[in-house]
Amino acid sequence: MGALNTVRQGKFATYTGEIFTDEHLADSRGLFRTLRDLGDLVWVPSIDVFVVARFKDVVTALRAPDKLISGEGVSVNSEQNAVSKSLISTIQSDGERHRQFRRMEMRSLSPSAIVALKERIGKLADDRVAMLANGQTFEAVDLLASYLPLTIVSEMVGIQGVDSKRMLGWSNAIFDTFSPPQFSRSGTDLSIMVDFMEFMQSLKRENLVRGGWADKLFDAAEEGEITHEEAKSLMGDYIVPSLDTTIYSTAEMLYCLATVPGAWDKLRANPNLISGIIDESVRIATPLRGFTRVAIEDFPLSETVIPAGSRVWLMYGAANLDERKYPNPDYFDVERNPRDQLGWGHGVHLCLGKNIARLEMESILHALLKNVSKLEADTPRRLINNSAQGYCELMMRMTPACPLGPLKITTIKSI
Repeated sequence: MGALNTVRQGKFATYTGEIFTDEHLADSRGLFRTLRDLGDLVWVPSIDVFVVARFKDVVTALRAPDKLISGEGVSVNSEQNAVSKSLISTIQSDGERHRQFRRMEMRSLSPSAIVALKERIGKLADDRVAMLANGQTFEAVDLLASYLPLTIVSEMVGIQGVDSKRMLGWSNAIFDTFSPPQFSRSGTDLSIMVDFMEFMQSLKRENLVRGGWADKLFDAAEEGEITHEEAKSLMGDYIVPSLDTTIYSTAEMLYCLATVPGAWDKLRANPNLISGIIDESVRIATPLRGFTRVAIEDFPLSETVIPAGSRVWLMYGAANLDERKYPNPDYFDVERNPRDQLGWGHGVHLCLGKNIARLEMESILHALLKNVSKLEADTPRRLINNSAQGYCELMMRMTPACPLGPLKITTIKSI
């Protein structure tokens, strides 16, 4: 890869290789490095988009939502962008419309709203870790990393008759349709996305749990803040971004604490590292590679200009591993504390679910410190998805902090 797949044309470099290959999707670090080294703006003719992969330039772009807009879709897939225009969401809206939707949804996701969940999430995390900490091997993506997001989001969204696994399937499929159709690997098409949209539009008030996040959107519709159609579509903002992203970041955190020499011991010696470890885990994982924008006018970066009318892919994953920003960026450093990392986005489109994701990851860490003396992990199996990145399988063992004695260990089945 590298020189064989790159040429210099005009003011910006061109990457002539493919991006959506199984090799790159399983581990994007080499591709990210190549794109960063090429320049601040890289043209990729195979997908007909520009790419911005350096930290400084991605931040510059994310701070200009009025010039690099989201309303034309945020995918590389033109078909998905066209279909998703009928699915109203904060991520694909701009200006006052975006601000209105975000203010409404933050009523349920603000720090003050999330703090009410702290005790419940902490108890769930403590019970699950205590049951798994028996020295036996278990699959950590399903049984630990997924447990809190699937349990809490399913409960709090409050849609009757929809289990968390179905929500996760919707989310996974929507992210997998990110690439142009010709680069589909898994046979995933837009049918699951259409199923998701049709389900949301069919919802009625009686389908919702009173007081849940979805129910509150119906309250806003009845008060005239939004339409009922908008309320139904906006429910997707609580489902799609809230599952995979937290799951993959948590799995990365577990793997790194178990395998990076000294990491677990440093955390045990200094629990004040928890906040920084969460950000470092999200930085390393960056569970979504990034989203696209459309430039409505020429937009200057450090050295070049994004041409007006262009679609540009802002690669959070590449930016978070930029050696121009972070020394030794591929290394998980429990003392780094990268509070400016882009794994949850930046600017007006900062992830709505960041607060609950942080609480879930923090609760897992507190439960580990309470119940576990030693963490071990085997080599994980990486997910292959056109937008999301992370582990689909991670075998772990956790040695309990004290002898189990006569306690009976219950076999845990996948939720």
